[in-house]
Amino acid sequence: MIIRSLAQVTAQMNVLQKKQENSAANVANVNTPGYKFQVLLQETQKEYEVHNHTGGRDNNAYQVLGSLSLGTQLGEAYTNFTPGTLTQTGLATDFAIQGKGFFPVALEDNTLGFTRSGSFRTDAEGYLVTPEGYRVLGVDPQGNWQSISTGGNPLVLTAEGQILGTALRLAAVDVADYTQLTLEGGSLFAGETAVIPGEGEILQGYLEGSNVNLLDEMVKMMEVSREFQANQRTLKVLNDTLSKTVNEIGRN
Repeated sequence: MIIRSLAQVTAQMNVLQKKQENSAANVANVNTPGYKFQVLLQETQKEYEVHNHTGGRDNNAYQVLGSLSLGTQLGEAYTNFTPGTLTQTGLATDFAIQGKGFFPVALEDNTLGFTRSGSFRTDAEGYLVTPEGYRVLGVDPQGNWQSISTGGNPLVLTAEGQILGTALRLAAVDVADYTQLTLEGGSLFAGETAVIPGEGEILQGYLEGSNVNLLDEMVKMMEVSREFQANQRTLKVLNDTLSKTVNEIGRN
């Protein structure tokens, strides 16, 4: 019984540590443009049947005593895609999406990435890139993705999203299943899911802020800290009880 309780408390402390790390990561990205906060869910571990062979007339029959779970574990992690507040910056390479959608970017393995952060810049070759250096993609008249080159000229976007001086259009895209997206770091996502047209309007000279609520995250961290301390006290009591039991058995 004591061993089971120790396992349950230890498992819960491991879960609490991960939840604290997750909240800390959310707080660290409170000023990251387009960042979407992460939520970790916990679940009960698989239950196992407990039995012995003391049943029956001769105390040798299979007897089910019940079930046993060794505590909790981390379940799924999901991203909250609630939009952040838009702030006007006036910079030609800053963009924000008002409504649903993502900016498409080309990842290292030539797969499609998605971001809500429009804090772009031009690289040494004149291409529009994300802060991580991934090229932002525009769509040509044939519907193909193309890297956006400014050609050393100022970046000007029309109301329809057309990039002046090029045949490309900067368009928001969306995905059919948000649960298939995985966080690649910061505000960048990737995933094998169908790409559909985005409904959002692209605004030049604006940035979308993080959707992290600093107060909520601080409260979560305090709650986790208190729960962790409570589990530490429980762990000490169980450890003292186990030590006393072992010593008593040793004397007898």
